[in-house]
Amino acid sequence: MESTYTVTGGQVGAMGNNAHAEGSNFSQVWSQTAANLELHALATELGRLRTAMRKDAVEPEHDQAVANIGAAEVAAKNQDGTGALKHLKSAGAWALDAATKIGTTVAAKAIQSAIGLP
Repeated sequence: MESTYTVTGGQVGAMGNNAHAEGSNFSQVWSQTAANLELHALATELGRLRTAMRKDAVEPEHDQAVANIGAAEVAAKNQDGTGALKHLKSAGAWALDAATKIGTTVAAKAIQSAIGLP
């Protein structure tokens, strides 16, 4: 008996019996976020955020988050939205809290999208 699968929205890396996907690169989050995000403004705010976070970093996880914000800043400067969001996702909730605290609204919105929060 043959199986039938239907995709009604979004991306699918593999579907069906014994499906397998490896090494896939998905840019769905970026395509959903791109219209509302100006990369130059994001890069500027990420620079401010990185500086502020560096001052408050006390845990090894904080250092990793600062590094991810820096990598996202570089990606945004290079007009690589997908790369920026990938690094922002890795920066995590502490970065989102810091962005909100210092008022970098573009960065906070981008981090929020990257980590999957509405």
